[in-house]
Amino acid sequence: MELITLSNSLRIFLNHTDTLRSATVGVWIASGSRFEKEKNSGISHFIEHIVFKGSEKRSGFEIAEGMDEIGAYVNAYTTKEYTFFYTKALDYQILKAADILFDMLRNPRLLKEDIETEKGVITEEISMCEDDPADVCSELNERSIFKGTALEGDILGTRESVNSFDESNFKEHIKSFYVPERIVIGINGNFNKEEMLKKIEEYFGSLEDTGNPLKGEEIPFRKTMALKKMDTEQTHITLAFDGIPIQHEDLYPLQVCMFILGTGTSSMLNQRIREQLGLVYSIDSWLTRYLGGGYISVSMSLGSKSEEKALKETLGIIRSFSSVVTERQVEIAKEKLISSLIMSREQPQSKLSAMGYSLLFTGEFADDDEIIRRIKAVSLEKVKAVAEKYINTDEMSFTAVGRVKTEDEYRKILAE
Repeated sequence: MELITLSNSLRIFLNHTDTLRSATVGVWIASGSRFEKEKNSGISHFIEHIVFKGSEKRSGFEIAEGMDEIGAYVNAYTTKEYTFFYTKALDYQILKAADILFDMLRNPRLLKEDIETEKGVITEEISMCEDDPADVCSELNERSIFKGTALEGDILGTRESVNSFDESNFKEHIKSFYVPERIVIGINGNFNKEEMLKKIEEYFGSLEDTGNPLKGEEIPFRKTMALKKMDTEQTHITLAFDGIPIQHEDLYPLQVCMFILGTGTSSMLNQRIREQLGLVYSIDSWLTRYLGGGYISVSMSLGSKSEEKALKETLGIIRSFSSVVTERQVEIAKEKLISSLIMSREQPQSKLSAMGYSLLFTGEFADDDEIIRRIKAVSLEKVKAVAEKYINTDEMSFTAVGRVKTEDEYRKILAE
């Protein structure tokens, strides 16, 4: 991989693979809900939508048709900390696809009628998420454990904030956040280096470093219980524990711990709670990491009659984890983790995504050999240590959505 930093602080990485017949161009921008105030909640996500409505020289239809006529794919998504735009095309068309993508981002037309149309689209998206109990549980969990911090807000914003936006709001946000020190551009696959760098310079070279780099304050974890009734057949439950931020020495031991505990069909929780007892439809564990903080989750979806037994069994496995985990489980989990990470990085788009994310948030990118070395260095003792350090049921947050019980009933189950 080749890393280039322009004089205005914009970072570009190039990963050329001439055995491919396609290439992917990605643009990461440090603009997400954690950087928004209540009055402009959801503006990063709205901008992700509105740039597809047209630029100064292309209408929304011309953008769509322009991508279609060269057989290219273009998409985007927004998280709490960044917005990601990308396009994929055959090697001889990638420069044209990049031109359309860069034009969208640098010259959005922001017409009033487009903004009003997209307000309707986004409020429907909010309604769709409100109808999905799994999404509701995830959002409620984060709002609760991060209450009072920059990570409390929803990515989509609220109906009130979305309907209040006008052209001036978007211009102000773009001026502050679509700046070179908060942008990473990456190209992976088969492409002409000189032509691509010239195209990037054409669109982004005139941007000035505004002194607004990506940074995030420390985010404390808040122990809480959050319940929401919904008319569903299943209840969705998340147990959350204080975790680690994006850059942390405990990353790989904790990932190994998650694979043993609840990731995959051979994990402790899946084998006991789902396969042996049949108490849940699904159960999983994973890490969520942000700048300055993060959390560990154990989530399950199940019928109300199974809740008490499933929770007691789950807590029993969590509490006994460090005393029963074996060397063999650690070795199997390490191989699973290496396989999942390395094989995903052999897919051009996945590799591009991992490289851009890492460069934006850590300023570096570990190669495959380094990742394998770090994972293989994880020991049984280290897995036990991180489990005891982070997965503490006395400091656990609890979220449930669906046909929920009362708070007292849940507290009694958890105490037992």
